[in-house]
Amino acid sequence: MSPGTYTRRLYLAETGPVRTLLQRGVLVGLILGLAWLMLWLTRDGLKDNGGHALGALDVLYFSVVTVTTLGYGDIVPVSPAARAIITFGITPLRVLVWMLLLTTAYEFVLRRSIERLEMNNLKRSLNGHVVICGFGVKGRSAVKELLERGTPAGQIIVIDQSQGALEEANRLGVNFLLGNAASEQILRDAAVEKAGHAIVVPNNDEACVLICLTIREMAPLVKIRAAAREDENVKLIRRSGADTVIAPSVSGGRLLASATSSPWSTDVMEELFEHGRGADMYDVAIENGRIGRTPTEIGAMEGCLVLAVRTREGVMLGLRDALNRPLEKGDTIVVFSPPRRDSADAENYRSESGE
Repeated sequence: MSPGTYTRRLYLAETGPVRTLLQRGVLVGLILGLAWLMLWLTRDGLKDNGGHALGALDVLYFSVVTVTTLGYGDIVPVSPAARAIITFGITPLRVLVWMLLLTTAYEFVLRRSIERLEMNNLKRSLNGHVVICGFGVKGRSAVKELLERGTPAGQIIVIDQSQGALEEANRLGVNFLLGNAASEQILRDAAVEKAGHAIVVPNNDEACVLICLTIREMAPLVKIRAAAREDENVKLIRRSGADTVIAPSVSGGRLLASATSSPWSTDVMEELFEHGRGADMYDVAIENGRIGRTPTEIGAMEGCLVLAVRTREGVMLGLRDALNRPLEKGDTIVVFSPPRRDSADAENYRSESGE
């Protein structure tokens, strides 16, 4: 999706309004203080209709009612200097105060209501979607790959704490939640209990473990795919509830080492990581006409190469062990599809396979 064609989708997590209100209250106080100072310096040009001399409190009262309203007429400017101050000095301050009041009302009432309404509509439309926890390099790559593989942008939700990730997520057209992916409230907003997959790729393994534990507690059936920065933490992250754990830095190092002796095979492996570039691998469920056939027969009939078989009991068999084993309903084969199969054909291939 090219820049400028996306639909902006931003859903902010609920935050406490106290700090923002205090900041804006201080700003309004400073504006009123500036208005008082300007009017105090020109107090000789102000007249009290009651005939009383104007003191500091009277000028403060006049400053407040003049900045927040058009005044009550009990104190009026009579000199050219006072009228000029009110026209060119107080009027811009009055506009600024009203802008602060209106934006505050919008932010804490109208915008939150609109966001909550859109959030509820979004949650109702989600089912079997993908939740991306973390939008760094790995998270962005995961989103782009999902889009390449046909996942609708509306069925992808990104969770990240960085404001800088917002524009990239919006450019890709995916939903974005600003907050901590380990927060139960954020995960509820992402409807994680209805998700098909959760991809957990934060900036450190400690956060990855915490996010996996929280997701597994809230959504026992969701498939969690996580990334580990350190190879030694793979087992720990798997114990925290992840179904799949990948250590990209370790895998990358192995590919680099492999390229020194087998550069062409390494190029093929690189193709497998980028959907649509060349050859691809797919998981295909064994149903209908494939039941009872061996991986060798399926490969010969369908022009593909079966690399492995995962039995319905959950045992992963290599090609040597499964080559002539009759396949059963519930088994899954890992298929290497040659480059001649385009994306539409691959989608049909998976559909025919019962995926």
